[in-house]
Amino acid sequence: MKNGDGVLEYDFPDDVDKVYHLAAQTDAYCRYALADAEANVLGAVRVMEKYGSKVVFASSAMVNYLVNPYAISKKAGEDYARFFGAAIVRLCNVFGPGGHGVFERFEAAKELTIYGSGEQLRTYVSVHEAVDHLICAKAGETDVVRGVDLTVAKIADLFPKKKRNYLPAKDGDLIDGRQVY
Repeated sequence: MKNGDGVLEYDFPDDVDKVYHLAAQTDAYCRYALADAEANVLGAVRVMEKYGSKVVFASSAMVNYLVNPYAISKKAGEDYARFFGAAIVRLCNVFGPGGHGVFERFEAAKELTIYGSGEQLRTYVSVHEAVDHLICAKAGETDVVRGVDLTVAKIADLFPKKKRNYLPAKDGDLIDGRQVY
């Protein structure tokens, strides 16, 4: 927990082996660099400075694909994690109970909105597998979670009774390996 100055106030007992840093601004298409850096970079540094190699830092596969505030902040977080000897778990799109990704949006929607052709390829991992990787993370190591590649259209196929509404690709989407703006 932070006080009004953004300083961590909570101290874990000395016998705690791991501190999981999962908090972040998670909009991968965020364009607000300062707000993103304050949340993701400074937040990560505060936790790592206090707990060092006990930290397991949740990063993102987006560090490989995007050049935007979110991806840059996650890259910076990884660099700080290496500096402090923390573990890094690079997650892809996590889905499952309590999630907010495409699986959950499609499940809740009456009609499926698909941007672009639906052939955009993303990598997904279940929340259960993501948690397994986080639990097994080792200080000073990077674990890149591989997941399963699926197109948006393949995910839509899981909901065959729902009508599909195709719209132009939105800003930040990856089409044929290039980012759309």
